Amino acid sequence: MKQPDIKPTVILPDTAPLIHLAAGEALHVLNALGRVVVVDIVMLEATYYHDKPYARAISEWIESGRQPGTNRPIDVAATELGPLYRLALEQGVKRPRNAGEIAITEWLGDELLHLGGPALVVYENGRVPAMLAREGVAATVAVLTTRNLLTLAQQEGIIPDAEALWSKIAAATPTANPASIRTFIQPVKS
Repeated sequence: MKQPDIKPTVILPDTAPLIHLAAGEALHVLNALGRVVVVDIVMLEATYYHDKPYARAISEWIESGRQPGTNRPIDVAATELGPLYRLALEQGVKRPRNAGEIAITEWLGDELLHLGGPALVVYENGRVPAMLAREGVAATVAVLTTRNLLTLAQQEGIIPDAEALWSKIAAATPTANPASIRTFIQPVKS
């Protein structure tokens, strides 16, 4: 009997993977891997100012994934910091530093057991794995850089050539993290 195809919940605690995948016209890679969760702060950071690079493409991708009946579901995870972050944007005041990473750590701690499958966290900010490990998780979480995500997508047959797509992304966004890292964070046994 064939094993069921269990897809992960793909979680984005960092704006950079969205920007880089949009630059490579590859946001669909996230959807092909599983249900996508974007933290509210990350959505705001990526889309609030429409003149930011790739903001419109990211906004359209999120909105299309939030439509009822879509086969590419995208959820926006509401966090306690989200409304404060929006208010800071609206009033043009300094926003909390590392708010996305802090919010997703809090959200994962509360929601990980309810996700219904494995979690795959995609990041560029090197603090994300350390924050998750320090705060602890209730289940095993795979944490990948965007470049490693592309390698996984190639292995899964979603894209034909991870390195070619990475080259396109790196050319469009020179600040892209070149590391190809995959980390597994496991719950601490008590």
